[in-house]
Amino acid sequence: MSTQVPHLTPDERRQTEELLHQAPFAFVAVVDKSGPYVVPMNFAYDPGDPSAPGTTADRLLLHTGAGRKTAALAEDPRVCVALTADAAYKQGPAPCDDGFAFRAVLVEGRAILLEDAAEREAALRAIVAKYDPGAAGAPFDEAVLAETLVYAVVIESMSYKQRPRHPAE
Repeated sequence: MSTQVPHLTPDERRQTEELLHQAPFAFVAVVDKSGPYVVPMNFAYDPGDPSAPGTTADRLLLHTGAGRKTAALAEDPRVCVALTADAAYKQGPAPCDDGFAFRAVLVEGRAILLEDAAEREAALRAIVAKYDPGAAGAPFDEAVLAETLVYAVVIESMSYKQRPRHPAE
């Protein structure tokens, strides 16, 4: 993982990357003139390759159409992205012991609109491959593609949290 996260243990780093690949969707938060705005989105994780020339840092790939979040990103590209997996309600021995077990990653970064056609298509294919691997090589509908905006969120900071609800678990 090329993003520098010095406070994560090696096991947390491994679990963070695993969750970034497995989480079903991401909650992406932006801020516009009306205030904070959070929306769930499909995404793919693109780990950076520090050995490749011209490589970028780790990033999350997102696609969307025009709307409130894209207007907000045009004004301020900063985002906060929350991802979670393995969420399960656990009833404890007493009401105050009830709660959720989960694994979560919180990412902060900047969303960059991908305008280069080849980079945009590669990012879209990565997203499609995550959700529908059999369709990853299928041609895109040109009309839909023309209206699709693709962003790369360059990961600037990241944290990982795992919460088992009961010590025996």
